[in-house]
Amino acid sequence: MNDERGFTIVEVLIAVLILSVGLLALVGSAAVTTRMISQGQRYSEASALANERFEILRSQTCASMTGGSATQGRFTVTWSVVPDATGRSRIASVRVVSPTASGTRADDFRTVILC
Repeated sequence: MNDERGFTIVEVLIAVLILSVGLLALVGSAAVTTRMISQGQRYSEASALANERFEILRSQTCASMTGGSATQGRFTVTWSVVPDATGRSRIASVRVVSPTASGTRADDFRTVILC
């Protein structure tokens, strides 16, 4: 009888397989996390640009508010202003188009500006 202790080749292969599956899951979740952080940063920039445009529109008189577009860095910002049903305020809509890894993404923002 052999009294030596150790692992068999089958046990080692199963341990390597389990470790490999765990590492692949970790790498996959890291990629998803990185993508989500990137999307969050892009949306944060788009939101800041829309907020900046809303503040510019608020600084104008209601009669002088008009639509338009501008490019700021890698973002394209377009906006429109329409009177509401009462005529005492304006509805401002801003669309921010930004590049992504798979093309472009458009984020829409709206607010009401009192006259």
